[in-house]
Amino acid sequence: MARVDSLLWFMLGFGQLILGGELGGDPTLELLGLILQGTGGSSVILGFYFLMFLARHEKQFKEGYSKMEKTAFLRDAEGRIVDLEDTTPKAVKAIWYSIPVGLTLIGAMAWLVG
Repeated sequence: MARVDSLLWFMLGFGQLILGGELGGDPTLELLGLILQGTGGSSVILGFYFLMFLARHEKQFKEGYSKMEKTAFLRDAEGRIVDLEDTTPKAVKAIWYSIPVGLTLIGAMAWLVG
């Protein structure tokens, strides 16, 4: 589920870009809009960085990271723990990935159109 975190950076960044683009009129609001657009752009860049970093180092995280509440111990005949297995259903994993991806795409489209 670690890749969902980079999608949250994308959603945050596109939200700031959209909000910063809509502010205008008063010089103070224009300055606030520029600041929001700058921080939104850097949030999108952070999302790309975390996505690429996790893709590059996935093996290191996979071996060392486990959410114990979602794993089951696999034991051999002697009762020793052989491995940990993720018991989360595939449908739940698909939902956890599809919602942030969908919201990120909607935010990116809204920012590009606006």
